Amino acid sequence: MIEVKLSLYTLLAREVSLEEAVKLAAEAGFDAVDIRQAEDGAHLPNGAPPSEGERCKALVADYGLHISGLTTYYRLGYTDEAERDADMAGIASSMDLAVAMGAKYFRISGPTWDPATGYERQREMTRHQAAQIEQMAAERGLCVTVEQHGGALTASAGQILDLFRGLDSDNFGVVYDPGNCLREGYERPSVQVDMLRPLMKAVHVKNAMTERGEAVNEMIPVQQIRLDEGILDWPEIVAAINATGYDGYFTLEDFAEFDSLAEKFRWNVEYLRLLE
Repeated sequence: MIEVKLSLYTLLAREVSLEEAVKLAAEAGFDAVDIRQAEDGAHLPNGAPPSEGERCKALVADYGLHISGLTTYYRLGYTDEAERDADMAGIASSMDLAVAMGAKYFRISGPTWDPATGYERQREMTRHQAAQIEQMAAERGLCVTVEQHGGALTASAGQILDLFRGLDSDNFGVVYDPGNCLREGYERPSVQVDMLRPLMKAVHVKNAMTERGEAVNEMIPVQQIRLDEGILDWPEIVAAINATGYDGYFTLEDFAEFDSLAEKFRWNVEYLRLLE
């Protein structure tokens, strides 16, 4: 039996303090937390110094957990030089924060579509920036991950492979998120897992069902629902991922409605543990 390592993405608890989020994660039975860093400051602001990372590390350890990753909203593929340089500086600063907190994984986002530049040129620029960021991660002992996400040029496994084929290493990969591709970039999960196997460094866990409504940013409208009720068959997905030899985290990013965060976290841990 393969043990499923469970991490909580603290975005799900953004309305409470980081300490409360960690406390809830520990009580629910998670192994780790993936801490959110963003401009809004929940749970860490951009520009937070390494001393904040050390504080987070100690806080999480006090609750018997560890930090699996630092999730940021920096992204690849800027075609504007000034925007690119500002983001690269932010990435370097946040990587130092990740090192201080003892995180292994460092998430960024994929490029958004720039029709004025065109796909081929933007692909070339994205790969160049990815190689630079991989080197930055290697120098710090981190693994940078780019999330599969609608609204970006990393919506599908096919797009991801076209952008990053050959760049997979111990220090660069992707966050496989089959829930995100229900809105854009859908491919059968069994096919996605096989396609992304060399690049897969992290997995986001959520589920949804398509619903009637207007498309937002050309993406299919969905209702976020519990893991056992949506389109995705998580027992099959977990089995397929584990069969590849994957030994990373399954990080909860469940936006379904529950009566409380405590209930949501407990329910998801109990459900996912049964899939081990």
